Amino acid sequence: MTTSFGNDILPMFRPGDIACMTPKGVRLGDADWICDPAANDDFADHANARRVFAALSAGFMPPGHRWSQDALDVYASWMGDGFQP
Repeated sequence: MTTSFGNDILPMFRPGDIACMTPKGVRLGDADWICDPAANDDFADHANARRVFAALSAGFMPPGHRWSQDALDVYASWMGDGFQP
């Protein structure tokens, strides 16, 4: 089954995670932002989603609550499935 942001990724972010990151320009609760296919200097495509994944994988976010490997695997599957909203 294909993973999607709304069904599989968004529920893993706590309301506090979203509130903490939004003022920093990281709109974890916004499917249009996180599914945006645009590149940046670090990533050839889907830079927002890939930057969030890099921070999650490194344990930089969310603060005080490192994601489990299972959660990271779901996020990686979502990326592999084409960043579906």
